[in-house]
This record gives sequence, C-alpha cells and structure tokens, in this order.
Amino acid sequence: MKRNEVMALIATTILMFAVCLSASAKGKRNVERGMTKQEVIAILGEPKLTSFDMYGDKWEYDKCNYLFGDSKYITVFFDRNGKVVQYDTRIIEPNSQTSNVQQPQHPTPPIYDGRCDPDDRMDYGYCLNDASFSKLYNKVKKASFDDNKFDLIEVASLGCYYSCAQVVRIMKIFPFDDEQLKALRMMAPHIVDPQNAIVIYQLFSFDSEKQKVGEILSSSR
Repeated sequence: MKRNEVMALIATTILMFAVCLSASAKGKRNVERGMTKQEVIAILGEPKLTSFDMYGDKWEYDKCNYLFGDSKYITVFFDRNGKVVQYDTRIIEPNSQTSNVQQPQHPTPPIYDGRCDPDDRMDYGYCLNDASFSKLYNKVKKASFDDNKFDLIEVASLGCYYSCAQVVRIMKIFPFDDEQLKALRMMAPHIVDPQNAIVIYQLFSFDSEKQKVGEILSSSR
C-alpha cells in the first residue's frame, strides 16, 4: 500500500473515531437537580447500594475504569418526593486507601425559621411556608367535624412537611389529648426539624402523655 493511501486511511480512522466520540458525548446526559429516580436510572443504571434516612433516599454507584484501574464512586441523594437534591462523585486511584474517606451525607433541611426554602418551592422536603400553612390551618379549624379535620390533615400530609411549631398549632385545634396525639401521628413522619420537638412535649402536662409523644416521634423515623 502506498504511503499516501496509508496516511489517508489513518486520517479517515481518526475522523471516524472523533465523530463517534462526539455522538457519544452528545447522547450522554448528566444527573441534574430535580431529576426523578427513573431519569437517574436511565443515565447511571440501577444503583449498587441504596439506603434512606428521614430526609430521603441515598443511591451509590461504583463505576470502574478497567483501562486505567481507577474507580468513580457516585452518590445521588433524593428528597422524600423522589427528586435529586445532591450529586457527589469521588475518584479513587488504584491502591489508594478508601476506608478513611468520609462518606457524603444526606443534605438536611435548615432549622425552621418561619420560611420555606428561599425560592418558595416545596420540592426538597422543606416545611410549608407561612401562607400555605395558614391556608391548611384555617381549613382544618373551620371543618365541622373532627373526622373531617383529620381527613384534611391526612391528605395534606401526603405531600407536605411541617416544622414542630406548625405541628403544635394544628394539634391545638383539638381540645383533647387523644385527638392531639392522633394529629401528631399523622404529621410526625413529615416533621423537618425534630431537634425542636421540645415544643411538642411542652403541649402536654402529664408524663404519660409526653411518653406517648416520644413513642410517636421515635416510630416515625
């Protein structure tokens, strides 16, 4: 084969490789905030490890580069609505020690300060803002019967999260301890600031009722 033909073949091969690489890059998506679990699976596949806490789910991936021997550890965090809130990647070099590497932790909502998140969204499991909570509070308070009040709380709790202060306000709508505890059972799994639970305990005078509060809060985690 002549030298010019060889050079032309090499040039064609390089061009084809570049085109394929470009097409692959265009077709590859990155995980972005707000994506669903289905979208993440479409990009990264099924996770190697899964776990969860009171704030949402944690998925872990281990992507090995067999050519260079290093590994990429990917951690994806979801809120309680199943939307991405954080994405972490770590490159582990061959023969490196991984036991002392600190694992990324699930992002936690800020301590309640009377607001929802800065953009007034509820995508990431933050508590209701003042306006939204006031609407819920007024609807529950104006409901004619207790069963209707509890139905409103149950439906709202399917997609809403509360601060401890908000839970106390709803509980105070009911005059009796048993009803207050029932409302707490519905709302407890959706509390975003359990560190402030003291305000819920303070609603009750007797130790027996406070013990029930502790049991409800513990079982909701």
